[in-house]
Amino acid sequence: MKKFLSALVIIVSTMTFAQQTEKDGKCDLPKDYQEPKPEKRLQSSLKRVNATINDLRKHIAVENDCNKEDVVFLRISEQLGNGMYSVCVKGQEMKYKRMGSVFMKNSENPFDAFNSNK
Repeated sequence: MKKFLSALVIIVSTMTFAQQTEKDGKCDLPKDYQEPKPEKRLQSSLKRVNATINDLRKHIAVENDCNKEDVVFLRISEQLGNGMYSVCVKGQEMKYKRMGSVFMKNSENPFDAFNSNK
């Protein structure tokens, strides 16, 4: 009986903790939040193909019909050939990726358009 109750307590506490940490895709940023800084050397290389952080900010603003100021970067992970970005757009958390010089939402597959024509 003790093992059963111990297991039950662990399961219930785990479930309540998981529910409390879930954010439902919303992002509440403090007023003094500072965006992560991209690597300058990499950004200068990406500038040649119009794939910098500022280009992504413009892309997201147009895609979500908002101002560039409404786009706030949460995490930046990029290399020369690709990148992953977590952003907050008008209070909603979104993820974007870069493949070469093309930006897209993380959930999009660039090969879906090719496969749908068959």
